[in-house]
Amino acid sequence: MHVFLTGDRGVGKSFALRRTAELSGLPCAGFRTRFLTRENGASALYMVPALQEDLLDEAHIVAWPENGRMRGLTERFDTLGAALLREARQRPGALILMDECGHLERDALAFQAEIRACLDGDNPVLGVLRKGQAWHSFITEHPRVRVLTVTEANRDSIPGEALRLLKEN
Repeated sequence: MHVFLTGDRGVGKSFALRRTAELSGLPCAGFRTRFLTRENGASALYMVPALQEDLLDEAHIVAWPENGRMRGLTERFDTLGAALLREARQRPGALILMDECGHLERDALAFQAEIRACLDGDNPVLGVLRKGQAWHSFITEHPRVRVLTVTEANRDSIPGEALRLLKEN
């Protein structure tokens, strides 16, 4: 069983993902994304290996602000993101983290193909989905995927529920 978390921005989806990963006791692979405001005030989006937050260099930037909006670097999702997921699939027993799948990678077809391969594989997947994204319907409709909605009222109980679902085979 694979579990994806969704919910409003800032409700604690990534926190619940990290807590679930810790509780699982499994080695983790996959990716996390995070924003970092640079000296010039621009916020870049970085994609880093799961639970390794110190690789905030140019090679890990997957989106950049342009004209007041974030512009996804499709080629980075298709190279870096796909490579991180391919590597994760080669680690038997690892929990594959995908934090987060949003609107910036809607045109990254190689990246999406690796997500599909993970969902069809043997390793459990734990991810975060940004609400309202049409491209990731193949994730939400996958027969082995359960989507949990995180709210302020349930965010403390979500890690336990997600862990229970991940252990279902």
